[in-house]
Amino acid sequence: MINIQVVYALPNQPTIIDCAVDEQTNILQAIAKSNILSLCNIQLDGHFVGIYGKRCELSEQVKDGDRIEIYRALINDPKEIRRKKAALKK
Repeated sequence: MINIQVVYALPNQPTIIDCAVDEQTNILQAIAKSNILSLCNIQLDGHFVGIYGKRCELSEQVKDGDRIEIYRALINDPKEIRRKKAALKK
């Protein structure tokens, strides 16, 4: 067994679940075992996942100490925000 964390963070409400899984567990299986989807009332389709900020596929194997992060969709496009700020400075 290995120890991992599964994380889903809303702006003011992070949900962090510590979980022990088998060594041959992939990201999708780890998320399912953590029960975070039902706790946070989210669907996994439409969300990207990653480990420590690096985007990963759901079929990737987890390692001891991994922190699986479920990413929310962006509210604003960062490129568009920079364009607007640059336009205001002119």
